[in-house]
Amino acid sequence: MTFPRRFLIASAASLTALVALAGPAFAHADATAKADQAGRTAITISIEHGCNGNPVTGVRVSLPAGATAVTGVNSGAWTSTVAASEISWTGGSMPANSSADFDFSLVLAQPAGDTITLPTIQTCSNNTEIAWIQAATGDTSEANRPAPQIVVPQNSTSATTAIAGGSGSSTTATARMATQSNAVTDAGSETSTGGRYVFIGVCAVIVVGAGALFLKYRKHPTKS
Repeated sequence: MTFPRRFLIASAASLTALVALAGPAFAHADATAKADQAGRTAITISIEHGCNGNPVTGVRVSLPAGATAVTGVNSGAWTSTVAASEISWTGGSMPANSSADFDFSLVLAQPAGDTITLPTIQTCSNNTEIAWIQAATGDTSEANRPAPQIVVPQNSTSATTAIAGGSGSSTTATARMATQSNAVTDAGSETSTGGRYVFIGVCAVIVVGAGALFLKYRKHPTKS
């Protein structure tokens, strides 16, 4: 096998591995909302992956200010618990490479069209967690751990998909769950966009280098 061909194969393998590793880092905790009966709003929090390869063992969601009549939905082994400022799920386990939805409904105090932020923390085995509580910083960069957001739906037939990140009203929850402009997880890693730009740069270098070598040796083939 010639050198350029070996290089191209190795480059493709490296790029595939980088994409696989970067997938969880680019994922978000998302939320959707739709109007339910009797003025209630049904909300779904979607968790897309575990914590650094560890399965999810718990989820906490900060409740919006003024929310009443909060009811959680139990699914499988997951059991919901409603407290004064948050709703949580425990008892289940979500594999690190899968996803799961956590549903609840409530009566919102905010009018239709308002954007509401729902700071969310997923806890995992081995004392790991991811805090999806970062708010927009006001610049052009995207939050690395954005808190899920919903737009209060207009009526019982409307449904609105959450916008990850962005500016929205924070909730009157505990300080640990309050939306932060620079969230830090229990693992101690500050959220930033630096890792994303490094990843994009590495991918660009690999693709450009592989393409240049391919064109060079296509014009001037070498014997094996």
